[in-house]
Amino acid sequence: MPTSRTQISPVPSTSAPRRRRFAAVLVSGALLGGGIVAMPQGASALPPGGVKNQSNGAKVTIGASSVKAGGRLKVTGSNWKSKGSRVQSGAKVTVKLDDGIIIGVFPIKSKKFSGYVTIPKQVKAGSHWLRFLASEPATSIKSKSFKVTK
Repeated sequence: MPTSRTQISPVPSTSAPRRRRFAAVLVSGALLGGGIVAMPQGASALPPGGVKNQSNGAKVTIGASSVKAGGRLKVTGSNWKSKGSRVQSGAKVTVKLDDGIIIGVFPIKSKKFSGYVTIPKQVKAGSHWLRFLASEPATSIKSKSFKVTK
């Protein structure tokens, strides 16, 4: 008979809505064509205390001022000195839509990155932005706003 030190507590079952959200993250990661990025359960899209811009000399550009929901947007960055990532190993830039969901992860090579992010089809029409994040040193840049159309 197990003692109180070795007893294993039952794991609560995951709710159907949580499983669907997790599946949506996996599917969106697969659609991006990059590695699948899954956030731990209960992980927040915003850091404690809110988001703070900290460029460390890095710059970003987005390739268009408007994009259709479900469409792709070219993103580039220069002078990224970061050597780490909070979600994957190595020097990578993580891209979030409106400080929320992760829509892209790009490797940093020679202080630069470039690629395309797909704006999810379910994103509402209107003004949006991208947040570019990396670590070592912590770097956070909010892009110029762009318009999503249906």
